[in-house]
Amino acid sequence: MIRRLSRALWRRVRLIYLRVRYPRARFGSCCDIRAGFNLLLGEKGCLIVGRRCVLDRAMTVECHGRMTIGERVVFGHHCTLAALEEVTIGDNCMIAEQVSIRDHDHRFDSEGPVRTQGFKVAPVRIGRNVWIGAKATITRGVTIGDNAVIGANAVVTRDIPAQAVAVGVPARVIRSHEGGVRG
Repeated sequence: MIRRLSRALWRRVRLIYLRVRYPRARFGSCCDIRAGFNLLLGEKGCLIVGRRCVLDRAMTVECHGRMTIGERVVFGHHCTLAALEEVTIGDNCMIAEQVSIRDHDHRFDSEGPVRTQGFKVAPVRIGRNVWIGAKATITRGVTIGDNAVIGANAVVTRDIPAQAVAVGVPARVIRSHEGGVRG
């Protein structure tokens, strides 16, 4: 008789598989990696995920550079993270569903196909206790300070200071808040 494995056991099996399949990827203890998680790790890619993170279903991580995710970071479903150089996310962040975080853009300086022109790359740094709303996009070279809030559907193209609330396309700060340490 075949017994069904519990969800917790499946999560452990997934974590063991990822550790064996991708030796340059480090996952902290008690990470919750849900079904459909996709990891593309390049030759020089290095992924470090802190303890007690939740990587929700159908999330894609493409890492050709260095990507560091702090402890207790929660990602919603269908998020995309891509690093050619470096992406850093601090502890206790909440990142809603369908968020895109990338440290690169395509070049389109000359004539010819865009796909053959290479990339513009700059590191992305997201501070501690940051909340990023659904379907937001974080572009190359952006730094988001601690305790900031990024509204749903925002496109962040420049730095956002700590304690700020930013919304819109492109995202702009609409106010600051007296944020403390959450969670």
